[in-house]
Amino acid sequence: INNTVAVSTSKRRSNIKMTKANVSNGSKPYIVEDRPMISRSCGDRVKITHTIEPGKEETGCITCFYSPPEYPILAKCPCFDYPEYIVNEIKASQYIYIRENSIEYNQPTLQPSKATTPLTTIFCCGHSPSSLSVRDSITTIYFDDVLMDSVRNDTRMFHPLHTFCCGGRGEEVRLESRFCGDVCYRGRSLDGFGSGCCCLVCVPVGCPECLCPCAARKTIYVEDAETAVKIITMARDDARVRLQVMER
Repeated sequence: INNTVAVSTSKRRSNIKMTKANVSNGSKPYIVEDRPMISRSCGDRVKITHTIEPGKEETGCITCFYSPPEYPILAKCPCFDYPEYIVNEIKASQYIYIRENSIEYNQPTLQPSKATTPLTTIFCCGHSPSSLSVRDSITTIYFDDVLMDSVRNDTRMFHPLHTFCCGGRGEEVRLESRFCGDVCYRGRSLDGFGSGCCCLVCVPVGCPECLCPCAARKTIYVEDAETAVKIITMARDDARVRLQVMER
């Protein structure tokens, strides 16, 4: 028994030493030589250099009422918005962080809440028929990614008028990678390994995103696109110079 206890104690000590060896020292920079852009100025944290105000979703002039909390399905009607509680949750969940080596943002969507009674669990496959919850959609893009080749203001023309009449999600910042005289987007397979349902080498610029999801482009909705473009571009260029990362 004593031998067993001694072996067990020795293993625990060994595991503790291994764990401590893998923990970075918070006071020292964390350097990744094989991919410098992953490096951080502090070992135990990622510095946020700027925050950008996300775009506010508007429903248009014909929407006059929030749906009752028990009947979110009414939001399918033109004059009703989603229940006020879920609209507030969506707004509270949005953020755009410019970090020292990347950009991180959350553009959340909706999903049904979990069922709370046995009856709804059976007939609604575990979902609630009358309650919604937030589904986070968080994206992190490092500044050495091909998406950061170009950062531009892609807000539609007459944006205030369009928003007033038809609604919108805010002004648009487009991250993209073009080539061939800026008439094609670089293509990227959906799974990242060249397989999958969409693995085009290039995508014409005029092709809608819904038809060509593998094009190297991302849209971020912000309150002020011009300011956001300046902040993102400045942070990208600073990180590339500081970490001596060349464009791919």
